[in-house]
Amino acid sequence: MWNPHAAPAGDLGNMVLEPVEVLYEYDGPVIFRAKAGLVDLLLSKISEHEKVSRYLSCTTNNDSVEALKSGRLSVYGALDRDSFWIIDIDAQARVQRYWNCARDDVPGRFFPKPGLGLFHWQGAVPDTLEQSSAILALKFRGAELTEHGIPLGKLKELIDQTFSTIRKILTPPQLANTRSSTFDVEVAPLKFASLVIAIKEPVINMQAIGRIKSLRKYTKEDIEAEVRARSGEFVRKLQEVSMFTRTGIFHEGYAEANFVFLDTLSELLPDENGTISSIEFNGPTEHGTATVIFDQKASDIVRKLSESTRGKSVTETGFIAGMMIKAQTIKITSLRGKDVTCVFSHEYYDKLLENERFKVRSRVKLKGQLTRRPRVDLMQVDEIEFIDDFNLFD
Repeated sequence: MWNPHAAPAGDLGNMVLEPVEVLYEYDGPVIFRAKAGLVDLLLSKISEHEKVSRYLSCTTNNDSVEALKSGRLSVYGALDRDSFWIIDIDAQARVQRYWNCARDDVPGRFFPKPGLGLFHWQGAVPDTLEQSSAILALKFRGAELTEHGIPLGKLKELIDQTFSTIRKILTPPQLANTRSSTFDVEVAPLKFASLVIAIKEPVINMQAIGRIKSLRKYTKEDIEAEVRARSGEFVRKLQEVSMFTRTGIFHEGYAEANFVFLDTLSELLPDENGTISSIEFNGPTEHGTATVIFDQKASDIVRKLSESTRGKSVTETGFIAGMMIKAQTIKITSLRGKDVTCVFSHEYYDKLLENERFKVRSRVKLKGQLTRRPRVDLMQVDEIEFIDDFNLFD
């Protein structure tokens, strides 16, 4: 670990390190960009003693600085490098001494708090460029998730949960009941010291889609646009739920109307018996990159809200997977990923048989009493609506 009594690596001939661009100042430059020869540097002030300022410094580039200025990257993220220089600079901007440091040698207190932008009004901000440019990114935090590694079982669990939820969120309605080979997503290299899963772009198998006659009218661009739109809608809904968890005020009937979304979100959120302390979502909105964080307290509120729907009439969405005419029931595959047996009154079912849209693969929205069961849920249906589109956010 670095200490100030260690021998410095040199003084660069007392080079003058003038700021090229001051990003934040308070009685002088606090965070600024400078050039040391051909090296582009970002400096963050650590301390000051007898008119000598000490800075933590690392290499930087235009992408990082622009993202930092625009609130798409935190100060911590802009300083996320493997190697550093600790530099003492006098009042005339001359280098007095410097030390070379590996990341593990830099005291933790020298780094800004993760998730904070350059300015307070930027709010919570992503710590990586991968998050800020992703269609959707998830960042899990917990004691077992460190920059040195993650237990394999925990890594598999989080990836499996993420894969399942991402498919529910981002799968375009055209592909909702097709084979999984038609749609996938590409992720950026995983980031540890927490676990960041950042989705770079959709992967559309147009060859597989072309084998389905009803889907031939869609172009790759059509489907990609739908994926991005669903990501935006998901982030908007996350912001809505997050706001409610902070105020503790939910509209009457909110949980019942948003049952599918809340149930799906609950699967990802940390619980009191787990090792995950919080989950952060990042995604694009019309105002830039949004960051939404659910800690243990907020997660408990969401989970209790979802559980409050037991015994109440909820809204369920999915597509008809099977019909049992004699039993006057249907089975739907919900957007939650659950199979649900749906029971109707005799009169209502007979009337539905006259509707040409009452058939396998039709998309439906149902309202009724839901009983959760280990394998197949059960719903006593009061209303059914045939829809052309569906998602988790209606």
